[in-house]
Amino acid sequence: MKVEQLHGPKVKSFQVLELEYLLQEDSPEIFSTFGLQKGGQIIVTQAPARLDIMGGVADYCGANVFEMTLDRAAIAACQAREDRNLCAITFRAGSQFKPNFHLSLDNFYTDGTLKTYTEIGKHFNQEPSTAWASYILGAFYVLLKEAKIDQFPHGATIVIKSDIPIGGGIASSAAIEVATLMALNRLYNLQLNAIEIARLAQIVENRMAGAPCGIMDQVTAVAGTSTKILSILCQPDKILEFISCPLNVSFIGIHTKVRRSTSSTAYIDTRVGAFMGLTILKNAFASEVESASKENNRARNISEALADNYLCNISTDEFREQCEQLLPEEMLGEEFLEKYGETVDTTTQVEPRKLYRVRSRVEHMVYENARTKRFIAIIKRVDSDPEHIQDHLKEAGKLMYESNTSYRDLAGLGSPEVDGLIRIAQKIGEHGGIYGAKITGGGGGGTVALLCHGSVENSLTQVLAAYKLAWGIDGELIRGNAAGAFEFGHILWELKESKPPTHF
Repeated sequence: MKVEQLHGPKVKSFQVLELEYLLQEDSPEIFSTFGLQKGGQIIVTQAPARLDIMGGVADYCGANVFEMTLDRAAIAACQAREDRNLCAITFRAGSQFKPNFHLSLDNFYTDGTLKTYTEIGKHFNQEPSTAWASYILGAFYVLLKEAKIDQFPHGATIVIKSDIPIGGGIASSAAIEVATLMALNRLYNLQLNAIEIARLAQIVENRMAGAPCGIMDQVTAVAGTSTKILSILCQPDKILEFISCPLNVSFIGIHTKVRRSTSSTAYIDTRVGAFMGLTILKNAFASEVESASKENNRARNISEALADNYLCNISTDEFREQCEQLLPEEMLGEEFLEKYGETVDTTTQVEPRKLYRVRSRVEHMVYENARTKRFIAIIKRVDSDPEHIQDHLKEAGKLMYESNTSYRDLAGLGSPEVDGLIRIAQKIGEHGGIYGAKITGGGGGGTVALLCHGSVENSLTQVLAAYKLAWGIDGELIRGNAAGAFEFGHILWELKESKPPTHF
């Protein structure tokens, strides 16, 4: 197979080069009845992993988060079909994945009417080995349901290739969703902007895959850059700034190989507890405002701050002085439902028989937001005040260690292995160029973010060796920046049958 490039960057990532080689070699994994066809054009898009430097799970409570892209990516190769079939192929190895999945566009309808999210979600999740397809083919349904297209004129085949570790806490699913939507945006000429794609990708994850994540992963994957770090206000998805990393400062990820998931019980319970707290506070302050005099501005201010359902609009002082005592340490779901009904969160439900931690979950969200704002301010000061760089980095690192402790003790999303790795990094400390470390993303394992200064190769080697000695696990360094999906754009290939060799 001859692959001719019609558009896109000449310098290609390893992932793209490998896919190009498979096409040239007529790989049977790709070319089949429900795979790519030998001829026509292929659109290739790419979306990176992300490193959650600060903010983490507080994104779904309206926090300010600080995110950067990593040099790992998912690529999507998309080709139009002549029929109405939607076909997905994955190169993920292992028996846990069925390598291909297909359905017809007609499966989205009953008697000409679009099915519900629940009905389509069940279709993808009939068996665990095909659930991965919901992140890819589910995007087609979301585009229809969210009225971004009236109907698809034809089907498509999408090949997904990714070197982002699954369960690594660096947003492998968001990268796949964004790469897929970028390809469909191009294939069907939808003219969606970056934030629209991020929002749609979050819907794919929430409604199709059933993972109640916030939106920071999708925004970073689509709008991140290879040179800047994103400051995002998740109310719901405003990019505040693109911030340069200070000179000789680096943020590095270490994958602990302890798998985590945003669909895990602990992650969901933490989110439910936070939204239970939001509901309790909204009710308490609404009642106080109604019964109090007009001079009671403090209650009115908090009531207004919570009007848009973002816990992180409460300051730490307001939480400590006015909110903390109103929140129960824990509450049975049944008791909450009887008193308040369901929360405003549309992606989770309160389970009647489950006991939820409430006060600590709210506290983590409020204080994490405050820590992130201070952290960003410090990082922005480093280059303008080089004489005090050590002091600034120590202060920033202290905030990262506090964040990790809060993840464990208040959010309930810690991990023994992660804590062990962080203690190792902390012991090496600033003398070895490591100023801070914390768990990232949804917590419960995954990847640790390190704040480093200068050359730290020897220190990183020591961290990995000590981690292997303590836990018997080979940690993995993940670093560098990649272009976000919009910065990358797309590659356009033309497939042509190779001419047989001429023999003389």
